[in-house]
Amino acid sequence: MSQHDDTAAGTDHAEGTSAVTASSAVALDEAKPKKNKSEKDKAGKKSASAKNKSAQNGKKKSGKGKSGKKSEAAPVTRRPLIAVSAVAAIAVVLAAVFGILWATDGSADELAAVNTKIATDAEAEKVAGDYALNVSKVDYQDIDAWRTALETGVTQQLKEMSTAVDVVAPLLTQMQYVSTAEKLAATVAHSDGNQYVVRVFVDMDSKSRQTPDGVTATASYTITLDKASGWTITDVGGLGAGLPGQPGN
Repeated sequence: MSQHDDTAAGTDHAEGTSAVTASSAVALDEAKPKKNKSEKDKAGKKSASAKNKSAQNGKKKSGKGKSGKKSEAAPVTRRPLIAVSAVAAIAVVLAAVFGILWATDGSADELAAVNTKIATDAEAEKVAGDYALNVSKVDYQDIDAWRTALETGVTQQLKEMSTAVDVVAPLLTQMQYVSTAEKLAATVAHSDGNQYVVRVFVDMDSKSRQTPDGVTATASYTITLDKASGWTITDVGGLGAGLPGQPGN
């Protein structure tokens, strides 16, 4: 080999060495940025994680602060509700108490008035009922008893009308008329001051020559009484509805 060839070979070797060195340098340079980028990414992630933790801690602290405010505000909203409920309960109790007192005071008078009316009506019904029952009992063999029944408890004017018995008596005797009676009902139809009008219903069983087996009829009486004069009978309507000579007999 010539000197020129040796020189060229040396030159080529030097250039190859330089190329390798350069390539190594480039490789090192490329490797270094990658490493730095990875470290930066890791550092960025750590920083983001730290920020997230800080934000979460801030939220927790903020939440604690809010809950603390709510716990302080809760009693403020409950106290008015409790106060309103207490006032409403007191109002209900007072209304009930005054209502009971008023009802007791008023109902006592009303009850007394009702009891008085019931007792008064009962007196009128008894007097009228007894009268209607007695005048419905007739025996042709004892006409005077019937006359007495007609004149008992009535005004003088009604007593004078009992003279009609003298007209009816011969007919009753001829028919041999006998009747028994039972009071069915007596009730106050209406009242005006001391005047009471009572309706009385009486069942009459009568026998005569024409009806030896007996006939049952219902007699109705409308009797007016005056309380002021001791329940004196001032008027009688329907008297003797079941007696001979009356409609339906």
